[in-house]
Amino acid sequence: MRGYTDFVAMSRPEAAKFLEVLLADQQRALDHFSATIGVDLTYSADSLISVWESMAPRLAWRAGYAPPSPGQPGPRISVDQLEPPSELPTWFHHPSGVGYARFSAETLWLIDGAGRYLGETVVRTGHGKWATGRSRAKGYIFQNQPVIILADAPPVSPFQTVAVLASRALGTGADAGPRTLTDVYRVWRPEERHQR
Repeated sequence: MRGYTDFVAMSRPEAAKFLEVLLADQQRALDHFSATIGVDLTYSADSLISVWESMAPRLAWRAGYAPPSPGQPGPRISVDQLEPPSELPTWFHHPSGVGYARFSAETLWLIDGAGRYLGETVVRTGHGKWATGRSRAKGYIFQNQPVIILADAPPVSPFQTVAVLASRALGTGADAGPRTLTDVYRVWRPEERHQR
C-alpha cells in the first residue's frame, strides 16, 4: 500500500537499513512507552508483569471495528479508514496477516512499545538478538521484518506476537497459547522450550 511499509518489496540492504533505523530509535521509543504506561522499564523478566498489567486495559479496537463471529472472516479495512503512515509505527503494513489495522492508533503504539520492550528484554537477558527476517521459502511471513533470533528456534516477531496478545486481551483469537508478555518470554527462553 502506498506510504505504508512494504517489507516484501524491500531489498536485503533496505531491510537491513530499516532495522538499523528502528534500533537507533529504540531508546526514545521505549522512554515514550514507559511514560505512557507509567512503568519503569528494567529489562527483567519480572518487569514484564507490570508492563502488561499497565498496558492491557488501554488496548482498543479501531473505531467502528467489530470482531467477527467465530469462524467468520473479519471486515475489510480500507486505506482511507487508516491514519497517515507518519502517524503509525514504521513497521505497520497493510494489509497484514495479523490484522494490525483492526487496532486503534493508540493501541498500535502500545504494541510498538511492548514489542520493542519484549524484544529488548529477551536480548538483554541473553536469550536472543535482533535481526532481519529472511527466508527463501515463498510467502515467508517475516520476510525483511524486524525479528528476534532465538537459540534453537525459528525467528519470532515481537510486534506480531504482541498484536496477537492484544487481540486475545480484547476477547478474540484462540484460547490456547500465551496470554501475557511473561507467558511469551517463558516460551521464548531456551531452557523452557527444552523442558516441554
